[in-house]
Amino acid sequence: MLRNYIFLSVIVLYVICFFPTTPPRSFPSGSIVTIEEGLSLYELGEILEKGHVIRSPFWFRTVSIILGGEYDMKAGQYLMPEPESVFLISWRVFHGDYKIETVKLTIPEGFTIEKISALFDERFTFFDHGAFVAEAREGYLFPDTYFFEVTATASSSIKLLTDNFSRKISIIRPEIESSGLSLEKIITMASLLEAEAKTKEEREIASGILWKRLKLGMPLQVDSETGTYKFIGLPESPINNPGLVSIIAALHPTSTPYLYFLTDKDGTMHYAKTFDEHKKNIIKYLSH
Repeated sequence: MLRNYIFLSVIVLYVICFFPTTPPRSFPSGSIVTIEEGLSLYELGEILEKGHVIRSPFWFRTVSIILGGEYDMKAGQYLMPEPESVFLISWRVFHGDYKIETVKLTIPEGFTIEKISALFDERFTFFDHGAFVAEAREGYLFPDTYFFEVTATASSSIKLLTDNFSRKISIIRPEIESSGLSLEKIITMASLLEAEAKTKEEREIASGILWKRLKLGMPLQVDSETGTYKFIGLPESPINNPGLVSIIAALHPTSTPYLYFLTDKDGTMHYAKTFDEHKKNIIKYLSH
């Protein structure tokens, strides 16, 4: 009789305390579960229960609080490769253990939105190229090396790139604000410099020339933007996504007596003070 009582007590204890922590029989193995930003622990527990990831929202909340992750759950997409207990689910969400493959992508300075979009190949099954091109802002997708999850979407990728842009320019933002120029004008000028010059020194000199031409009311006449031969002023928006060197060059131009520059077939820049000198440079460096 005593044995039966002990056996029954063990079963009851298991059902009450341990069974709710085991994965549901209908656990969504092989699927991806998305946890949105800003969910409360209660809301998250309810969502995971409805998705058959956990049996008990109560035990999920309890374990999460014990682990110290009550206010630090990581949003994102989580791969569920096989059934996992509520302890492991709580630990993964607390530590952001997504278990999703990442792909290393390097975005070169001066790439346009279209060129950046093309880097996302068939490995990115959720990536919408049309949405990326439509929603992204030229000039504000910072060129860098990134590790993108294969589940990356157009909007999540844009956010990653623009957040990095904000971080990178934070060190010079006070200078931008005190320059008397808008961020848009600085980035637009930087995009021209990125397209026209190779070295830091050349970009700084070209920056001084182009700002001077704007001040004098002259058209910029840069080959990377043919419209600058027809109108006076900067293009309406950046023409590519410049790197930090070009952004700083746009902010800190080098003053010279030059008004013209050109790049020869080897990529070397040549300068001139007058239009006659510039024409001679064209004959000397570009006519052969």
